[in-house]
Amino acid sequence: MDDDIRLVEACLDGSQPAFQRLVERYQDYVFTITMRVLKSREDAEEAAQDVFIKVYRTLGSFEKKSKFSTWLYTVAYRTALDKARLKQLPVSSIDDDESYIQVEDTDGGNPADELYREDLSRQLQAAISRLKPTDAALVTLFYLHETPVKEAAEILGISLSNAKTKLHRLREALKEELSNQLEAEIEDLL
Repeated sequence: MDDDIRLVEACLDGSQPAFQRLVERYQDYVFTITMRVLKSREDAEEAAQDVFIKVYRTLGSFEKKSKFSTWLYTVAYRTALDKARLKQLPVSSIDDDESYIQVEDTDGGNPADELYREDLSRQLQAAISRLKPTDAALVTLFYLHETPVKEAAEILGISLSNAKTKLHRLREALKEELSNQLEAEIEDLL
């Protein structure tokens, strides 16, 4: 049995320390999700607290059909979206300019290669930021955070087939946008 499930069961039996361990284990990631959506540290901290209050109150509704983390991240994402709607804040995607794709490190440390990777990462982040929030979230979860597609679909509240279709279309759209951008840069150089 998974450690999270054991902690959930202990919480349901009234163990405060078990819930504290769950909070400590996931507080940083919950805050990251709320911060990416809300873009305000104060709002994100408040939303993260709301998430754990909701989780504590509704833990009995967790059916153990998915991983606890998937259920928790879904609560976090939806809580942040609800808070943004209530405050009539513009909703942002969960990725921003401070999150970069991890590019494989080369052993040569060639400055030109490093500059190329940084530029590619910036261009990809900019392209992702122009997507709809749900699309950007899907791309970020699947490609940047390596979340399984099924889990990403559950977090975002979309069907698995919809998630797969969207990922295929988004990958093609990002590829085309980056190719067009590269062609434009090459034309500018000539």
